[in-house]
Amino acid sequence: MFRRHSLVGEIHTATHGFMTEWTVSGDAEGRTITLPLVAGYNYDCVIDWGDGSAKNVVTAFDDVNRIHTYSVAGKYKVEITGTCEGWSFNNAGDKLKITNILYWGNPLKFNDFKDLTGGFYGCTALKSLGRGSILYSGSGGFYETFRNCISVTSVPVDLFKYSTAVSENGFRRTFYGCSSLASLPVDLFRYNTAVSIYGFYATFRGCRKLASLPVDLFRYNTAVSTYGFYATFHGCSSLASLPDGLFRYNTAVSTDGFYRTFYGCVKLQLHKWIFYLTGEEGTRFLNKTLSFAECFFLTSFAGTIGEAPELWNCNFGTGTPTITDCFNGHSINSVSNYADIPAEWL
Repeated sequence: MFRRHSLVGEIHTATHGFMTEWTVSGDAEGRTITLPLVAGYNYDCVIDWGDGSAKNVVTAFDDVNRIHTYSVAGKYKVEITGTCEGWSFNNAGDKLKITNILYWGNPLKFNDFKDLTGGFYGCTALKSLGRGSILYSGSGGFYETFRNCISVTSVPVDLFKYSTAVSENGFRRTFYGCSSLASLPVDLFRYNTAVSIYGFYATFRGCRKLASLPVDLFRYNTAVSTYGFYATFHGCSSLASLPDGLFRYNTAVSTDGFYRTFYGCVKLQLHKWIFYLTGEEGTRFLNKTLSFAECFFLTSFAGTIGEAPELWNCNFGTGTPTITDCFNGHSINSVSNYADIPAEWL
């Protein structure tokens, strides 16, 4: 018998810790879950397994109490209160058994994560990223945290609101391969002002259903530097439009900063003003050395004709930009100013 334990009723966010939903079935092994804790971090937490059994206390990453076998197949709500600093499936373990993140936890009940590298990587049955904001005080960022979560369709507002210390590798490959992700909330990265090297490296690569981007998505990430937007939207084959000034405020971007940023975005209508606004051509990239190689590379085009950003008219001063194949694959059918693009940019 497959029993669905009721999740009816509101989650009272003022009184709960970190809450997730798991689905188990089959034999004892199939009905067993192991929390994906990480060595090198602190643990002093209480686990409520959601089946009426006794709660367990976990004090180490390899504590036997992190493992639980359910007597009956079904869906169960697991709550963790206290200190649980490291969490990483990293494409292994019981990654297929977790089906929802319900709530990230109230800080009075759950202390901050310190490491979510590969946190939910490979959790292909995970549908929801929950309510509230991630309680995270580490600096290493969300490297591959939700990679290949192919059932996730949206991202909660303010998901990263409390992650203000995130710097290097901030959102590197965070949503890489989330092929069902269709929309992003306004101000998703508003509070992550310290993000720097590898900041948005392949963040949304392979998000094939993502059709548009909110205004000011990267406005507050002014410290993004080396490899900043490397392949950020690579292979986003449904991406059709971009807002004005998408990268206008990211003036610290350097080496390989825009390499393959929109590679293979076959429906993308290019916009003249995504890097700067009119009148800023002489200052936006002055004395900057960075890469635009294959930034807008196309193998085919199925979108609406747009206008290429006139990067070739910018003053790079003493900078030496890499421009190889920046607009490779474009034609008069994809950008109205195709005839103006110098050969070295094609």
